Amino acid sequence: MQKTLAYIAVVFSMIFWAFSFIWSKGALEIYGPLTILTFRLIIASILLLSISKATGLLNPIKKQDWKFFFLLSFFEPFLYFLGETYGLNLVSPTIAAVMIATIPLFLPYMAWYVFGERITKFKTFGTVFSFIGVLLVMVNYNMELNANIWGILLLLLAVASAIGYTALLNKLSHNYNVFTIVSWQSALGLIGFAPLFALIELPDTLATGWQWAGLQPILLLAIFGSMLAFLLYTHSIKVLGMTRSGVFTNGIPVLTSLFSFLLLGEQLLTINYIGIAIVVGGLFLSQLRERGR
Repeated sequence: MQKTLAYIAVVFSMIFWAFSFIWSKGALEIYGPLTILTFRLIIASILLLSISKATGLLNPIKKQDWKFFFLLSFFEPFLYFLGETYGLNLVSPTIAAVMIATIPLFLPYMAWYVFGERITKFKTFGTVFSFIGVLLVMVNYNMELNANIWGILLLLLAVASAIGYTALLNKLSHNYNVFTIVSWQSALGLIGFAPLFALIELPDTLATGWQWAGLQPILLLAIFGSMLAFLLYTHSIKVLGMTRSGVFTNGIPVLTSLFSFLLLGEQLLTINYIGIAIVVGGLFLSQLRERGR
């Protein structure tokens, strides 16, 4: 039952993160990246710390672990959100989601190197198989994939930081509950974003003023992208491990493409639907045990 709930948790976290690409793109039409990130974390931090404190779920942090919490927040949200949001400003939501989907390719090797987790053939084949499907979701019949090179590099920064974040998260999740980890990572991440926002984008934000078209997606990003998704994902890592949870990231671009089709009217080709089927097959394959059927 515990594993079933963990799988449900990781699926919903992927759904929320898939929507976050669409919400971020909408917010970027009104506000700058630092404005979005700062207010997103302000809202998420206030909600998380208030709920955690009121319910008694905020664990005291051991003195020797503070360095890990600061490093965790440096990887994500600070570096990750900078790379993702600025990258998303240069490429489409689906291209951005495809780049994020490369994270599971590296997680098994990080888990092997840092934690000694065994790399099974099913994990390897499943991850590679699903990533091939991800690529098919994003190409046309001529196998062309066009994207801004700087946007790709920024998204690679997000990928690298997500790998470091997941490794630290796997370590801390065994000593602290999910509310404690996510609350402090948001609050500490805000320390990095607030000065940058004040120096770079504050005048433009004041000139733009409060516009609901930009504030609504920021609110959705804070509640679902920065709070609920991280709580659910942290719980899944605690139960399933970083490799099994991380491979579900491959589903994000598939979901983003589907949501873009349903909400924005973007059309998918037959080859894209084939890619979706391959991704789903890869996800199932990666979850099999060595003696699985």
